[in-house]
Amino acid sequence: MGGLAVPPWGDLGHGDRRYGRNVNGWTSPDRRHPQGVWWVFADLAVAALFTWITVVSLRSDAYVDLYGPINGAGWLLALSPNVLLLVRRHAPAVALGAATVLYLLASATHGDSNAPLAIPLFTYSVGLTRPPRVSAPLVGAAALAMSTATFYGPGGPDALVIVVWFLLCGSGWALAVGVRRTKGLNERLSQAVDELEAHQGRVAAEAVADERARIARELHDAVGHAVNVMVLQAGAARLSHQPDKAFGALQEIENLGRSALTDLDHMLGLLDDSDAPIRGPAKTRADIVTMVDEMRSAGANITLRDDCQCPVGRHVGAAAYRIVQEALTNALKHAGVAHVQVTLSCTRHHLHLLVIDDGGVPPAPRAVGGGRGIVGMAERAKVLGGRLTAGPVEGGGFSVKAVLPLTPRDEVSPPPFPTGSGVVAR
Repeated sequence: MGGLAVPPWGDLGHGDRRYGRNVNGWTSPDRRHPQGVWWVFADLAVAALFTWITVVSLRSDAYVDLYGPINGAGWLLALSPNVLLLVRRHAPAVALGAATVLYLLASATHGDSNAPLAIPLFTYSVGLTRPPRVSAPLVGAAALAMSTATFYGPGGPDALVIVVWFLLCGSGWALAVGVRRTKGLNERLSQAVDELEAHQGRVAAEAVADERARIARELHDAVGHAVNVMVLQAGAARLSHQPDKAFGALQEIENLGRSALTDLDHMLGLLDDSDAPIRGPAKTRADIVTMVDEMRSAGANITLRDDCQCPVGRHVGAAAYRIVQEALTNALKHAGVAHVQVTLSCTRHHLHLLVIDDGGVPPAPRAVGGGRGIVGMAERAKVLGGRLTAGPVEGGGFSVKAVLPLTPRDEVSPPPFPTGSGVVAR
């Protein structure tokens, strides 16, 4: 959260009014004093209070015996600083400077009294609206100036007066600095909370986008495979002159269509926020055999060899099924009547998948760079911490190789593929 800028409390007008810096003048405020109708009434009440204190002080017997009575213009000079309390929120530095001059004149003319007790309010306003490096010299200069009145006003010099002036000025300024720092901390915390909420919103949006992309891949793999096999079955039924075989092909098309709809319903169920259970279990490695048998019955020339005797987890099994499914779908789509070999094998930590075709007669052209299915397969492997490569085979044909970890991805790294391997889209 460090390094967050502290925003101003209000619009300060033109110019660059950043925290502690202002291009319009070194002494200009970087924050505004709280203002409003209620504050106007509060200042009126405070001004009336200090006017009453000043009048009582200057008319007291002790003051009259020491300095004599005040008459005429003396009262105007003594009471005028209290009027400045009404403008200290709008022009704190000007009000402090004017009050300092008036207090100096009053003290030099009439002697010490309780009239300057309002000076902490002026220094508070200056300290609140300016950074300490700016307000401290202003308040210090005012205190130093007013403390000199004891040397030339009525009565003898008194060192205690100097201490009192600095205490009065410093108390208001110190309180303002504390309030200012507290408000600054609250603003930084508020801004940090806003930034955190914005970050959480971005993370949530990215998570939604990732989930949509995953569901799109699932739909592409499941429905695309089923439609491709249905096309093969329909072609076999059209070319068949035996009603029984044609009827069997049509029945297989119906079964594949129902399976595709089930997969589609399963995927769409992931988008439902309700508590309804998702229909149908996820595919596993064992379903690869069933899938190959269905494609064989549609006329595909596929050989399956499963040499893996190790247990395969649910997520790895589902990924293996989808990778083999997409690889077979691509082979049937692009290689025609090619022979396809599917091999599953295991090492201690990894499941190895290999789907390779001989290219058929004639081989279909293999484009580079545009296959969504192969990219989806590679992403499936990467999510689990595995690897996948796909590309043409020397002498004709196409191969898909995948290595999926049987253990969590942070424990075992997949073995490297031979140099030059990569993903080539069909």
